[in-house]
This record gives sequence, structure tokens and C-alpha cells, in this order.
Amino acid sequence: MKKIIIVDDNALSVEGIEKNIDWAALGTQVTHIKYDGGSAIEAMKQEPADIIISDIEMPDLDGISMSRLAISINPFVKVILISAYDRFDYARRAIRIGVYDYIEKPIDYQYLTEKIRGACSLIDQERKNMELLKASRPAMIEKFFNDLVHYSGREASWHLSSYMEYLNLDLDYRYYTVVVFDVENAAELKKELGVAQYEMLLFRLNDTIREYSRIFDFSYLLKGFDGLELILCQNSSNVSHVLQSVHKTVSSIVEAHADSPLSLNVGIGNIVSELWNTHLSHESAHHALEYRFFFPQKNIFDTREALGRNLSLEPFSDSSEDELIRLICQKDYAAMEQWIKDFSADLLSKYQSRDFIFVRIYSLLGKILKFLYELNIDAKDLEGKIAQTYARLDSFNTSEQFFSWLNEICTLACQRLDSSLKTYHDQLCESVLSYIRENFENSSLCLHDIAKYANVSPAYLSALFKKNMKISISDSISSARIEAACRYLKNSNLSLKEISEKCGYANQYYFSTSFKKWKGISPSAFREGKMPGST
Repeated sequence: MKKIIIVDDNALSVEGIEKNIDWAALGTQVTHIKYDGGSAIEAMKQEPADIIISDIEMPDLDGISMSRLAISINPFVKVILISAYDRFDYARRAIRIGVYDYIEKPIDYQYLTEKIRGACSLIDQERKNMELLKASRPAMIEKFFNDLVHYSGREASWHLSSYMEYLNLDLDYRYYTVVVFDVENAAELKKELGVAQYEMLLFRLNDTIREYSRIFDFSYLLKGFDGLELILCQNSSNVSHVLQSVHKTVSSIVEAHADSPLSLNVGIGNIVSELWNTHLSHESAHHALEYRFFFPQKNIFDTREALGRNLSLEPFSDSSEDELIRLICQKDYAAMEQWIKDFSADLLSKYQSRDFIFVRIYSLLGKILKFLYELNIDAKDLEGKIAQTYARLDSFNTSEQFFSWLNEICTLACQRLDSSLKTYHDQLCESVLSYIRENFENSSLCLHDIAKYANVSPAYLSALFKKNMKISISDSISSARIEAACRYLKNSNLSLKEISEKCGYANQYYFSTSFKKWKGISPSAFREGKMPGST
């Protein structure tokens, strides 16, 4: 039953309305009859009504002022105002404050009945919509976070701020970041296992991510068809602590799914300090994934790690050209040659103008050169070859010759990329070795400290160093300490305790154990000139 309040300072008018309307037939009940606006508001506060039928002309608190207060108590209340005067300004003011309808005296009770019935229908519809709104709250929250990672700064703030309070989202944190979990073999799994089984695998990954993300102050997971995107918020003292926590969490998640059919690649975005800049972290996380070809045996990629430089967030304008650049980076010569054949066939079928094809290829080559320069790779020789060729385009007699030349340029780009990457890796490893030699005396020296110095993630540095130097970071630290210990043992009279401290060992016992493990002889025996295995 919908609750009705009748308000009028004229008792006869109130009685007429009460007696001439079939309230039960309308599914309504008169709960209060009041003779002034103030009393009606007090009744509204104690027992909010669904419909108020009120005179406009009343002493102290008129019907319009009373309506404004009633609507502030219950924004969905339907107010029907009645006036003995045909005054347009009353109707206009009533509409402005949200009054449902306005009728004139003398009252046509049949007409008033229809107005009440219409108000009841609107209330039913609004209640239904409110239930739908409540049921859709999870979807609205998902839409909020999806828009948060796609809208840029000011646009995101303008678009989403009002929804934060409504959705009870308290997102006032110091740092924000986005981690993207991409399923590389999604298409193959859907075909092999079926969509239902594939989705169950994604839900299992979803559960794992939620479990390991509990260490953060706030996290939200967006699920897509080919992966998931994790938004993390944290009140940490510094960015390094956040990064360390993110890498530890991601490594645990990947390790937990090591035996899963899902082939995971994870992109870790930049840490940002403004909520409305979360889109930058999202973009950089996706961009980090574009560089997985640099280290194919790894599956966790930090946006800082692509050649140790900040990456351009500018996307490639053409998805097919994006594919060619991927093939160049992967050094997939056969696929690259096939791409050029398909690309040339498409161009030749669409355009009969030789000059237009030259211009189109020139644009493509410009994108390849731009990509190389973004990675700080010297491509002046490639640029020179392209310039020389375009200065004598008449030397090409057939399209096959021209596209064969394009394939040669792409092959050279592959080689230049591979050479530059090896140079960078060598330089990084040499820098790490120098850092170890200069800091091995610090007993707390560890992989995380060295990774922070090198501005890469611990997992990335550990795998790269082991691959390039054929020795682990921890063994390199131990080697530097043992070499220094040997020099002290041979050339000084320092005690074993003093040597252990100078070489970065926490105590003499650990030093002796480590020394014997490496040299096959105790420090004391080494100092005496004995050989391993001698007695």
C-alpha cells in the first residue's frame, strides 16, 4: 500500500478529498491528515509518505515551500498541488522544484483519481528501476574502474568524480598502479578446450590474483576475454616499496600458475601518485607487454625495463604495420617475408599508381625507423640506404624487385635491433659487476639493492645476468667477497673476524663456511699456504 498525506488548512476540502477517492482501489492508504505545512513535514520525517496532496495557499508554510522540504526528505515523493487560483507562476515554480502535478479548484475527483493513479504507476516504475539500479551496482563499479583506466586525467575526474560517493568508493591513496595479465595462448585454448573450460581457467586465475593482492590497501580486478587487469592502490612510504610489493605479488601469482594451461605474460605499469592518472599506468603496462620479444624466456615485464629507458606510449597507427614491427623484433624472417608478400599483394590490388605505392612504403619505413630511434638504436645507415634507394626509384623495373628490397631493409633492421640489444645487455651486466665490486663489503647487499641501482626489476635482472654472465647475482657477490678475502689472507695480518667484516660477512662462522665451500680449504689453511685436500 502506498502512503498518502493530505494537507489543507480548510477542513471541508480535506474531508472532500478523503471521502470522494476510493483509496483501496488505487492500492493506497491515507496515513496522515494535516492542516498546515509544518505539521505535514513533521509527519513526513516520522513516516515518509509516497504521495502528498496539498493546497498551495496555506499560512506560515505554503504548499510550494512545503513541497520543497518534503522532496528533500524523500526525493521520490509525488506531490500533487491544488490551488483555487489559475496562476501560471504557481505551476512554473512547482515544476521547477519537482512537483508531480498541479490541479485547480473546484476539485474534479475523477480527474484527481487519475492523477493519483498516474503517480502510483510512476512510483511502481521507479521502485522497479531502483531495484535494477541496486542489482547493477557491481556492474557500475566495474564500469567505473574500466573508465578510470581509459579516460585521461581531467576527463576522468569530470566523468567519474560524482560516482565515487554514490558507489562508496574511497580511493584516496598515495600510489596507484595497473598490472595487466595477458593470456598469450587464449585463442588456442578456446579452440582446444572450448570457451566454457577456458573461462573456468580464467576464473581460477582471478581467484589467485585476488588472494595474493590482499596485501595491498585496495585492489580491483577487471576481467576481459583474453586476460585480466589489476588496479592496485597503496599508502606506502615510497615508490620503491610499492614496486617491490608488486613484483613479489606478481611473481607469486605466476609461480602459482606455472602448471596451468594458461600461457601468462604480465605487464607492470608505472607507479602514479594521482588517481586520475591511472590511465598512464594502464597504458604503460600494455606497452611493456609489447616488449616481451626482448626476453622470450621471461613472462613478467616492467615498463622500466625496455632497454632501461622510458617507453613511448604512442601506439602504432596501423595494426598490420604493428604486426610487421613485432616480426622484426622477433627475428621471424619467414613470417616477415610472408607479411611483405601479403602486404604487396594487397597494395597492388588496390592501387595501380606506382608513385602511390612508393609513398605508402616510405611511410611504413618511417615507422620502422621511428621505432628503432625510440629504442635509441643508431639507424643512420638504414636511413642512408633508404634515402639512396628513393633517389633512384627508376632502377626498379618490377614490383617484385621493390618488395624484395623492402625485405632486405627489414632484415637489416632485425640485425641492428639484435646487435643493439646485446650491447645494452652487456653494458648492464658490466655495470652490475662494477657495483658488486664496489659494494660487496656491505653485508646487506642483495639482488633487490642491485636491481634498484640498475633501474630494472629483480626477476628481470636475475635472469638476464645469469644468461649473459653464466653465473648468478648471489654467486657474483660471493665471488667478489672470496677474492677480497684471499688478498687479505695473503697480504695482511688481520684476524679472520676482521677479514670477515671487511668482506661483507655477517659473522666469522659464515665466512669460514663460505670460504671452504668456494676454495675447498679453510681460511686458516689457505693463509698457511696449504692446498685443497692436503692434511
